[in-house]
Amino acid sequence: MAQARSSTCLAFLVVVLGLSPFCFANPHEIAVSAQAHGGIVGDLVAQLKREDDEAEVREIHEHEPQTGEEREEAHEQAEQAALQAAQAREGEET
Repeated sequence: MAQARSSTCLAFLVVVLGLSPFCFANPHEIAVSAQAHGGIVGDLVAQLKREDDEAEVREIHEHEPQTGEEREEAHEQAEQAALQAAQAREGEET
């Protein structure tokens, strides 16, 4: 029984000591460190993000309003959405 307690305490101590640097590090520092040492996985993620961004830009350009009437309608819809968002914020504040 004493052997089990000492091995459990030792395992707990190792875990606490192993995690202690992360407790005192700023999350931004951890993210920068991870990004700096990204390696192959970091490059792959960056490439996938870049491809996703390019696909999103292409999709936005495909759905752009072409005529003056379509642009005006899109502008009115954007104004309406902004008004609704403002009204929703005012409702939440009261």
